[in-house]
Amino acid sequence: MGVVRGTAGRLGSALAAAAVPAPTALHHPIGLMHTAVRHRTPAELASLLTPFIHEALQVGDPVYVSLPPSSLTALEAELGRDADRVRWTDATRWHPHPMRRLRAIRELVEGTERHGVGRLRLVGGCPMPPVAAMVPEWERFDALLNVALAGMPVTVVCIYDESALPADVVDRAPWSHPLVGLSPAERSSSYLEPERYLAHHRVPPVPVPAGAPSLSGKVTAAAARGFVRRALARSSGERPPVPGDVVEDLALAVTELVTNAWQAGARSVAVTCWRSTGEIGAQVDDDGPGLTDPLAGYRWPDPASERGRGLWLARQLVDVVDVVAGLPGTSVQARAFDATWRQLAA
Repeated sequence: MGVVRGTAGRLGSALAAAAVPAPTALHHPIGLMHTAVRHRTPAELASLLTPFIHEALQVGDPVYVSLPPSSLTALEAELGRDADRVRWTDATRWHPHPMRRLRAIRELVEGTERHGVGRLRLVGGCPMPPVAAMVPEWERFDALLNVALAGMPVTVVCIYDESALPADVVDRAPWSHPLVGLSPAERSSSYLEPERYLAHHRVPPVPVPAGAPSLSGKVTAAAARGFVRRALARSSGERPPVPGDVVEDLALAVTELVTNAWQAGARSVAVTCWRSTGEIGAQVDDDGPGLTDPLAGYRWPDPASERGRGLWLARQLVDVVDVVAGLPGTSVQARAFDATWRQLAA
């Protein structure tokens, strides 16, 4: 996590009006509101956000801003004395993993709501991931904010830097945001509900490397965990070395996926594990009824339930989890990338 200074960061969903007439509408306490804002320079962004933040502070709402350092500096200067009333974080350091940031944001909103300190204003931008395979995961993150924060008293302003992000990523922002713009914020004509977005925006798993070791049959969760550890230990001489905690996270993710497969009615499970250039990965295949829910593993777990957390936990543990469901059977692929753990260690 990066340095946090001052009072309140980033993303969320829902409004059914055709157009929202000015920043005041984004302060009206009607549940989650989620908009995408495009910009090209830190100065342009600062001029867009300053009226919105000033108004939020005037009505006593906490404001949390998570942006790259250059944008933070420009916005702080534009806000003047009001900058001391805002909570700031560096977006490149604050939970730079989509599913862990999603959890952190949900917990931040819950804490604000629990303390009754007003409607939270989150302003933030996703970091440019060090691996291209992480880009779709961050895009899904924006759509999932609409699920994780549904009905909660929060306004989320998602920042898209046109000078840094791929053009197609910026162009797809209206798919995952119910609103676009800020003053005024308008209804997105191309918005897709999260289920439709995830079904439409599926990413096929990568081919499993030839010769990757595999274990199949009545594979228990414990056997799967030990298999992953051994398979990766055999490739420990490769560079860069894989940190032990990254190996353990992948092993635990596989444990959860195998447990899920048996609970779903599988009769046989296969686990394949590999270490290739730039990543470690594992794939769990089963012959069960097939997992067809696009939101599986993305919904907030029910604290009263003892089941339904496996896929959600796996998504928290590794960089990317992709699901392909057949009839019957499901393949789930979990991967962690060298560039990601090097970035986190920096």
